[in-house]
Amino acid sequence: MLAGIADPRDPRGVRHLLGAVLGVAVVATLAGAANYRELGSTAADLPQFLLGLLKARRHPASGRYIAPSAATLRRVLIKVNADELDTAVGAWLRAHAACDEQGWVIALDGKDLHGSWHAGGRLVLFSAMSHRTADQNAIVLGQITVPDGTTETTQVRTLLETMDTDITGALVTADAAHTCADTARYLVEERGADYLLTIKGNRSSLHAAAVAAGRELIGRTPDDIVEERGHGRINRWTTWTTDIPTDIPTDIRTDIRTGTIGLPHATRLAIIRRDVADLAGQPLSKEVAIVVTSRARLSAAEISAHTRRHWGIENLEHRARDTVWHEDDHQAYLGNGPRLMATLRNLALGLFSIRGITKIKQTVQAIGRNPLRALPLITHRHTEPSMIRL
Repeated sequence: MLAGIADPRDPRGVRHLLGAVLGVAVVATLAGAANYRELGSTAADLPQFLLGLLKARRHPASGRYIAPSAATLRRVLIKVNADELDTAVGAWLRAHAACDEQGWVIALDGKDLHGSWHAGGRLVLFSAMSHRTADQNAIVLGQITVPDGTTETTQVRTLLETMDTDITGALVTADAAHTCADTARYLVEERGADYLLTIKGNRSSLHAAAVAAGRELIGRTPDDIVEERGHGRINRWTTWTTDIPTDIPTDIRTDIRTGTIGLPHATRLAIIRRDVADLAGQPLSKEVAIVVTSRARLSAAEISAHTRRHWGIENLEHRARDTVWHEDDHQAYLGNGPRLMATLRNLALGLFSIRGITKIKQTVQAIGRNPLRALPLITHRHTEPSMIRL
């Protein structure tokens, strides 16, 4: 995966192979290293066997393997082509990611690296992630930087084309920022995929049309009810669905009136109400979401499940990056360093997911205590149960 990355350094004076530097950075990230200093400290403590496996440089006199220093790791990560590394990591993760029996379900979501800046301002990343399945958590399938002066809304085409993957038949989920005609047409007409999008007030006329179309739904028997208990509360998801009606009042107009609901290829509308109560049943909060899909065969239960999994990306991906590696506190700003550090975290989470590991922080701490526990994650060899066991 890392062997094909171009080395940006001047060949004169290079002491560590690029693959070795990146490999050490991956293992250090798996062990919890969150910045350049921690990468260097963790690398210095890696055992000789692991450094040899990573093709680290040998000392000419002693013959011992030498780990790259924090300064070397920093210089390399600042200079390596971020697009090239993201492409390589994304391709490898896509090859190992799993989908359910209905096919791919892909979530589009952006993340603002609050502590990291580059020449144009704050760094915002836009990613495509697989939905959680019975066997795997979400995996980042592709990632790009949102160009300065634009938003993630305009980058759907760029992200999916960068992935260079056939998504025909896939279901793409996204939040309300992406609910627009251009994205709907691109996904259905050009990529052969379907969409499941949230409708909110940022598209006021479209939101008004959706509310008018779904107003009668709340008064009837729900099509699906799911109740989840955990973290000291009860979550109850109630879903009403309907085919897109043809009798929207004529006084309601949308800015993209290509269909009755104003969104190209829209076939199903759903109202999802989430009621949160404490364990005694005392209500705590209530929220209502309106979603629309182009996939006519989606049942209420499937719409509810896909919507909940899309909302779960925040906990499965973003929260882990912020709580385990403190990504929002990372103050790197030079070169490609901030984005490459984010890519390393994506790769670490992907490796955990592929192995079916769900206790992320516990696993990271275990690898930090004994880096040899990373072996089953980075190689198909050395997969004895004793090494996997935490």
